[in-house]
Order: sequence, then C-alpha cells, then structure tokens
Amino acid sequence: MKSEIPKHSAIWGQIIVGELKKTGLSERDIRKEFGITRSQLEDPNARWSFDKTAWLFEKASALTRDDLVGYRLAQSPDLVRKAGLLAYVGVSAPTVGGYLRNITRFQRVIGDASKTAMEEGPETTRLTWHYDVPASIPTGQYAEFGAVGTVFALRDYSNRQIRPTHVRFAHQRLTGTEALDRFFGCNVLFGAAENSIAFKAADMDVPLLTADDNLQRTLSVICENTLARMPQTPNSVARVVERQITARLAAGTAQQDAIAAELGMSARTLARRLTDEGTSFAAVVANLRKALARDYLLNSTLPLTEIADLLGYSDASTFSTAFRRWYGQPPSDFREQPATEAPLA
Repeated sequence: MKSEIPKHSAIWGQIIVGELKKTGLSERDIRKEFGITRSQLEDPNARWSFDKTAWLFEKASALTRDDLVGYRLAQSPDLVRKAGLLAYVGVSAPTVGGYLRNITRFQRVIGDASKTAMEEGPETTRLTWHYDVPASIPTGQYAEFGAVGTVFALRDYSNRQIRPTHVRFAHQRLTGTEALDRFFGCNVLFGAAENSIAFKAADMDVPLLTADDNLQRTLSVICENTLARMPQTPNSVARVVERQITARLAAGTAQQDAIAAELGMSARTLARRLTDEGTSFAAVVANLRKALARDYLLNSTLPLTEIADLLGYSDASTFSTAFRRWYGQPPSDFREQPATEAPLA
C-alpha cells in the first residue's frame, strides 16, 4: 500500500487561501487547483493532507512575490486565537520551558506531519523538527512560519526579548536572510541537517504573563484524551530512509545495506517495507536527488561541481545528465529562470 501524506490541521492553509484571494485568484480556482472542498475551507477543525498547506505557502510566495510570506504571517498578534487548542495549552503554561514542552508533547493534536523533539541540557535547550513527507514537497516557508511564530509567541507572552542561540533550517534560502537574522537575533543557518532552534537554558524559567494553572490542567487533559482517541500513524519507512540518505549522500555512503543495518533490519526486509509503501530504495534516492537539486539551484549560489558532490555524483557531467532527464534542460539554464517559472520537483 502506497504511503500516504500525513493529515494536518487545515487552519494555516485556510489563512493562506485568504492571502491568495487578495492577489485576484478566485476561491473556486484555488479549490480546483488544490483539490479542496468548500467545507474544508470553512471548517476551523478541518484536516487535510499536509502537502496542500505546504504548496499553498509556496503558491502564495510566488504570486505575491513575497519570499518571506511565512515569516510575515507568523507575526500576527492573533495567531494563538487562530491556532486553537495546541497554542492555548502552550501559553497557559507557567514558563517558556513549559510552553515548549507542551507544544512538543501535544504536537499531534494538530496533525501527524510535523515530528518535534525537545532536548534539555545544562546550558541549552534545543527544539528540533522535521516533516514526515517526501522531499519533493517544499516545507521551507512552513518551517519558517512555525519557527518565527514560536519565538514571536514566546516574546509576546513573556514580555521578554527571547533570543535563540542558534536557528537552523534544512531548506536553502538565497535571499531574505537578513530579515530572519534580525528577527531571531542570531545568524540563521540554511541547508542544515535538520530544523532546529536552540535557547539558553536560563530562558526556560522565564515566566509567561498568560500562565493559568487551572486552564493548563484542563487543556492538558483535553489534549491527552484527544491523543488517546487518535489512531497511531506509523512513520513512513520511505521518509526515514530519505533522512538517512540525506545525511550520507555527500560522503558516498548512501547504500541500501548500510542504511538497512542502521535501521536494524536486513536489506531484504527494508526492500520489502519500501515495496509495501509503493516505492524502492533506488526511487527514494532519485526523488531525493531531484528535489535537492532544485532547491540548491534556485536557492543557493553553490557551483554545479559542489552541488554534484553534495548529491553524491562523481562529477558535474553525471549530475547534468541526470538533471536533464528530470527537468528537460541543463542545470545552468534551470538556475537562470525565475523561481516562479521553474518546473516543480
């Protein structure tokens, strides 16, 4: 059975549709293009596959020519009201640390696409996350939306200028980095191994002005009950393999045997699990390379030889041959066209 895209709250996609309508697009055309029903746009509790929201962010960025659309929308003062249960259980916590623990613990309340973890150390607390979707689905705008929204909320509800010690994103970004640097108060790194934000451990004890012990206890019970009723969605093996491949491509160690061993299974078992999801190891590698190549070419100034190396190709010529097969043109021509006109991965 082919692996499905995880379901996610439609609330942010609904907001993006509102942005798209400002550009002159009709709601009918938007619904037709993205396969969205009218009820999904009107129901605040609606869920749809996460790729719809991700692509809506990209569409809004292209049509508004606003490469920082996620960053901008995340700084809405009524974001918590729109976000609903997850945000309220966060801001009712007593401290910044409580907020982060709550949104990490109850992330699945709004959907299964985002996988979040929190690591607390003596000096630093680090929030990491990734999206359980194929690399061909662009998550950069949404990742920036989530990171900016989190820090914006912490500052707003603590009345403190909380400054992360580092912010890292897995996607590439060619322009607009200065605005993100200024907002976070640190140099933001792109093209990292994973999305992450690190905070000073001392900031975890900063009190929130919105703390409400009774409300937090009540909402925590609601969240726990909600999670208990939700079916457990198994992680996609293909997505796990994809992350392993990403970490190994440049080193040339993205072999099926090695990754199967890393995952505690035989190569034959891994092949069978991927077949069950309607794919194969070779297809995962090819699709990942295709998506990463597009990201590197449109959102970085890396030379072709370095991109070829990062993707695990022996030379730029071999990479160019593969790229022509994917997109019907050489990578140099692809890079020169506007991002809004580039073929989708």
